[in-house]
Amino acid sequence: MRRNQEKKDLLKILSLEDSPMDSELIYECLSEKFGAKIQMDIVMTEEEFIFAISSKNYDVILADFQLSGFDGFTALQHANLICPATPYICVTGSIGEEAVVELLKKGATDYVSKDKLGRLVFSIERALKESKEHEVLRQSQLSVAESEERFRATFEQAAVGIIHVTQDGKFVRANRKFCSTIGYSQDELLGMSFMQITYPDDMGNNADNFAKLINGDTSTYSTEKRYIKKDGNVLWVNLTVSAIYQLSGKFAYVMGIVEDISVRKEAEAELVYQNIEKEKRAVELIIVNQDLAFQNEKISYLSYHDYLTGLYNRAFFEEEKARLDTQRQLPLSVIMGDINGLKLINDGFGHAKGDSVLIEISGILQRCGREEDIIARIGGDEFVILLPHTDSESAQLVCNRIYNSCREFALEGKEIYPSISLGHATKTTTMESMDDVLIAADESMARQKLLDSRSAHSSIISSIKVIMFEKSHETEEHAERLIELSRLIGLAMSLSEDQLNELELLSTLHDIGKMGISANILSKREKLSNEEWREMRKHPEVGFRIAQATSELLPIAKYILCHHERWDGKGYPQGLEGDKIPLLSRILAIVDAYDAMTNDRAYRAAISKKEAIEEIRKYSGTQFDPNIAKLFFNIVE
Repeated sequence: MRRNQEKKDLLKILSLEDSPMDSELIYECLSEKFGAKIQMDIVMTEEEFIFAISSKNYDVILADFQLSGFDGFTALQHANLICPATPYICVTGSIGEEAVVELLKKGATDYVSKDKLGRLVFSIERALKESKEHEVLRQSQLSVAESEERFRATFEQAAVGIIHVTQDGKFVRANRKFCSTIGYSQDELLGMSFMQITYPDDMGNNADNFAKLINGDTSTYSTEKRYIKKDGNVLWVNLTVSAIYQLSGKFAYVMGIVEDISVRKEAEAELVYQNIEKEKRAVELIIVNQDLAFQNEKISYLSYHDYLTGLYNRAFFEEEKARLDTQRQLPLSVIMGDINGLKLINDGFGHAKGDSVLIEISGILQRCGREEDIIARIGGDEFVILLPHTDSESAQLVCNRIYNSCREFALEGKEIYPSISLGHATKTTTMESMDDVLIAADESMARQKLLDSRSAHSSIISSIKVIMFEKSHETEEHAERLIELSRLIGLAMSLSEDQLNELELLSTLHDIGKMGISANILSKREKLSNEEWREMRKHPEVGFRIAQATSELLPIAKYILCHHERWDGKGYPQGLEGDKIPLLSRILAIVDAYDAMTNDRAYRAAISKKEAIEEIRKYSGTQFDPNIAKLFFNIVE
């Protein structure tokens, strides 16, 4: 007997779920609430589902929406046909608001998202409760004819609101509970439509459900909605509606069971608000903590690393130098390095190229070093490597590897390749000072730099020439013509051999500053805009800075700066006048103008030599030095 009672008390659940993991989660969730009082059958296919609901009575159906070969709408259709009284709850992932609404319209009891399974227990309890209410309604309908007086007593004394409305939605009866809840008397309600006291946002759903009920598409429905009370306040209710028929089968009225759920709704709203606020605070806290951790990591990293190369910085080097200065680390070698021609690269190719060379050198040092070596950038172009347990011979091998790696860049044909001068020294006894070892390594590096710098500068200057000719659209033939003409003038003026050599170098590299000008401006065929012309006029100053960066070009730096000055003082960039303009700049101004006029340019066609001579004669004494102009006329005519 007891066993039969326990079996009867079991909550029989059918789970339509094709994910075993999700089925397990659902079962665990329900077990926490109902313990051993549940019996859950699990089916995965449409055939299994139809067989289960046809052969067994269940208290509630839990169905996924996305299923193999069919979906929740099909499953709900089967349930409505075979076991319409069994609560049907859709338990699935995110399916969209429209699909949820459509499920509820078609008769689903509720919808629970899988990421909120905690709500499932409440949904089942409510569904079971609603199922029982439906049964109460059905039993009430059957007993109306049997006991009208009992019905009226039940109607009036019910703890929930009960209403009767016609097919067009007008009130015909309302019990005391409903009237006291809504604030209207029964006389005031008679003749009114329930839509008149329905909250505007709920009218559409209410009208749809009511129409389905009247049309026979459903015999009952349950919904949460809002009424507007007589005093204007909003009242949340759970409304369960059924069509009531006479024993003869003729429609009688629509009955609604109205349960005031305002307190629960307020609690739910407050709980939702609190959860949202908690989530916001949690997210904010996570973001703050992440940002703080990131900032701490960044600060910690930057405190010991060079921001550009990623190598260790001087601060870390000093700490490691002290840490490694022990007998256990001997022999301890130090390699000092200094990049060759970095200033020339910065001035000639821009600081971005200089940074690129620094990064390439850093990569070479890291690849040539060992994991235990400390490699640091301690200045703009200065690097140092601490090599524990490394003698002088091994330190030299590391230097050789670095030199070979730099040469590989040169063999690849790069326009600018990294070049570094290295020196090393080794501490072999504890009596030696690390500062003395560093000084010795620095002096070794300085001696090597004397040997390397001229070669490195010559390589960079050669690269500058190639790029200058490519970018400025000048040709080596143009440079050769300038060299020839300027040398003839120089010889006529009895210039020294050094001056003639400088004049030749100036003829070749006077436009070196155009490397810093946009190629679009240099190749533009149309007239330059004011802004473009201001940019173009900067090239003598850029060329001056490049020339100052290397000893080979330093003698002609001032001539490059002044090669666009005019005899009348209206030139640029300094506005020098007459003899204040360097002699070699005045010579170049004439031969450069002549060659430019007698050869095609991007912005105009060449003119004849005779026309060019007349142009120079026209501007002799204003743009050009008149005395040099006379010598030039004698030479070319």
